[in-house]
Amino acid sequence: MRDKRINKPQHIKALMQEQINILRRDDGLDPIDKARAIAYLSNIALTAIKDGDLEERMKRIELEMEDKR
Repeated sequence: MRDKRINKPQHIKALMQEQINILRRDDGLDPIDKARAIAYLSNIALTAIKDGDLEERMKRIELEMEDKR
């Protein structure tokens, strides 16, 4: 597997989605452990989504403020 750069919230979101899907397809894991791992990764993905949304809003606000000067 090729190494991926992770330097933006969107990258973390994509990585978490990939790992969650891998876990979901793995029938060899204990269901409780699988659920726990998916919940943990989902929480990380949700945080990355929120951080990405916040970053986009901040950039828009900064651009609006620059335009008003």
